[in-house]
Amino acid sequence: MTSRSLVREWDPPGPAIAALLKRAVEVMLDEADELLAAIDAASFEVNRELLELAPGLGDALRAAGRSNVMVWALANMRKPGLPVPANLSPENLDFARDVVRHGFDETILSGFRMGQNLALRTATDVAFRVTDDHEALHDLLALVSQSIFAYVEDTLEGITATIRADRAQLRDAASAARAEAVALILEGAPISAPRATQLLGYDVERAHTAAIVWSDVAVPDGAVESVVNDLARMSGAARPLTHPVGPSTAWVWISGGASSEIPERLRPIEGVQVALGRAGAGLAGFRRSHLEAAATQRLARRLPLRSSLTSYDEVEVLALASTNEDQARDFVARTLGPLADAPTEVRATLRTYLRQECNLSRTAQLEFAHRNTVAARLERARDLLPQPLADRTLEVSLALEIARILVA
Repeated sequence: MTSRSLVREWDPPGPAIAALLKRAVEVMLDEADELLAAIDAASFEVNRELLELAPGLGDALRAAGRSNVMVWALANMRKPGLPVPANLSPENLDFARDVVRHGFDETILSGFRMGQNLALRTATDVAFRVTDDHEALHDLLALVSQSIFAYVEDTLEGITATIRADRAQLRDAASAARAEAVALILEGAPISAPRATQLLGYDVERAHTAAIVWSDVAVPDGAVESVVNDLARMSGAARPLTHPVGPSTAWVWISGGASSEIPERLRPIEGVQVALGRAGAGLAGFRRSHLEAAATQRLARRLPLRSSLTSYDEVEVLALASTNEDQARDFVARTLGPLADAPTEVRATLRTYLRQECNLSRTAQLEFAHRNTVAARLERARDLLPQPLADRTLEVSLALEIARILVA
């Protein structure tokens, strides 16, 4: 049972107490200026820091305080002692909406509690002035206390609900606008950079790196968000653009960084994966980097990659060479032949050798191996290839790059 249902169950007061309450309210209204000034001072003091940030809320807070006092008082003038419905007057609803527009939440309603205490103190003082009958005074004070507390609780409940509803609506509208802007950019629509920046709250004309953070398994609440925050922090970006696309997936754009500058070792969270595009500037870079991250994610989901973070640079060759994993494996098998099943160091040495334009000395240095050892590995590789290396250098290089990513 809610507090609101409880306050509406009390019995109306007898005629004598009702008359005393009405008389007390009349006195309070005659002296209302003093009470309202005290409520203003207390409310402004408890919300001093917030009002320094948004002075425009002062008038709305003052109007709400006056409305709360007057609605309760006039209701008790008409029907003394009966429950007073929550005050959802224009003053209070306007105040609630102003709170949301200024970026605050319901904590500012603490001023209403101060008003409640001051009103109760004033009503208590007045009660002693309208009767000296101890029994009547006891009943009057109990009724006033019950009425004020119930009224304030119901009013706060109503205003809090309004604030939360307006905040949710504002978030939904902002999220819808961001989602629309992201979709337009990724579709290549002719949205301008200034308009995209305005809708996203993110400068699209800067350099940025796209990332996709996701989990295909159950992970603790907040795990994906934690990795997003780590990416931003470790890349030096203060405020990334984050676009949730599901309960366990977020598209992210990190401003001001390059993918090579983002550490490849994040704080590990089991089950959370990261796919990175390359850095790019402007709307074109925004789109291209995301498409690269998406291609990287597709490959990371299909292939048994060892790291939880995969960059487009690592899988670019495979992404460009094949859109089908089976075709890629077949290409590797046909091109490398028995070399595909050779020891890893033999394939790695040949790959380095081809990357170094067939320079034996540089290959030995990069492989941290003796020149003779490198020569022996290369000879072994040539023997295993189904066709002479000199005739298919490009194909062999591509097959070795793909084989480095694919796990047979």
